[in-house]
Amino acid sequence: MKGVIIYKGKYGATAQYAAWLAEALYLPVIDTDHQSVSDLSGYDYIIIGSPVYVGKLLIRDWLHKNAAILQGKKIFLFIVSSVPDDDKPRQETVIKANIPEELARASLIYFARGRVIVNKLSWTDKLMIKMGAMMEKDPEKKALMRRGFDGMKRENINPLIKNVLQYSNSEALL
Repeated sequence: MKGVIIYKGKYGATAQYAAWLAEALYLPVIDTDHQSVSDLSGYDYIIIGSPVYVGKLLIRDWLHKNAAILQGKKIFLFIVSSVPDDDKPRQETVIKANIPEELARASLIYFARGRVIVNKLSWTDKLMIKMGAMMEKDPEKKALMRRGFDGMKRENINPLIKNVLQYSNSEALL
């Protein structure tokens, strides 16, 4: 079974998860910002990672552009965000707004907590967070947006690693 990790990131959290996955699964990593993803035909499964910014996956356009190519592959998608594990309605909103329906149905999707280090954000991103915090009604969420957070933990991707290993090992036995 041959697999690959493809991701698009901005501030490093998604790249860190991709590196941890590559280390655990012995897979190559392709950053769509720095390397072309021209031929996916040689891969049996693809792990795709993206952060969420203002409700939009950074890799959203790439997913739509390559949906037909991805159809015949086993897809594992990890989404890096501030959405807590137990907030299934918000997770579902992110999925529906960003992933082609056929691809979402055929993929295993995982959410992993990311991080926001406010003083490292671009001016535009700081402004967006500030505006979002002003509209947020929940005082806890508002404070979290203003001060940032770091939910990065290697164990956040353990369920993904486990399922990829199960898939690749079960397919190898056939």
